[in-house]
Amino acid sequence: MNTTEMSDADLVLSVLSGNQADFKTLMERYQQKIFSYLYRFLYENRDAAEDVTQSTFIKVYKNLKTVDTGLPLQPWIFRIAHNEAANYLRTISRKKESRLDDRQWDHIASPENSPEIEKEENQAIINRALEKLKTKYREVIVLHYFEEKSYQEIAEILGTSTNSVGTLLRRGRLKLQDILKQFGITTLMIFAFLLRTPATHRT
Repeated sequence: MNTTEMSDADLVLSVLSGNQADFKTLMERYQQKIFSYLYRFLYENRDAAEDVTQSTFIKVYKNLKTVDTGLPLQPWIFRIAHNEAANYLRTISRKKESRLDDRQWDHIASPENSPEIEKEENQAIINRALEKLKTKYREVIVLHYFEEKSYQEIAEILGTSTNSVGTLLRRGRLKLQDILKQFGITTLMIFAFLLRTPATHRT
């Protein structure tokens, strides 16, 4: 069987039985998802996201023997990525780089600007607002709205309850709204558009 057609469980068992080359297939299956999640979680720092993605899969490989092949693999990998990202954030200063400075924020929020804001600028605004959130709120919002994880999946990744996930999401949305209010109605409309439809819950 072509390794790309193998299930996660079969790939894990294959690697554990000595076919280490099959780990490349497993890594390629989840590498982009993990990088995308970490890129947003780590303040759009590409170098940091790449480093933490690499350390995540090193941990995945080292701990592969602990996997319960009867359970979905993806939440387990995201849990490792979450822990690696948390460890990274504890080692760096609280000063973060951003794509927009305060002057650029004022320019984007100005009523003199065209109401038809480009998609890239919309994303920049949302990303900049996310940077201002505490880690616990930013992470659940990234997982739910950008990675399209269900409450249950997020709870498994973070090692908490679905009720706690719901509480964090509600508080995170309110805090984001407070952050965006200072930039005027245009920014609020962008945020409302982004969150008006709940993300798809994967089974």
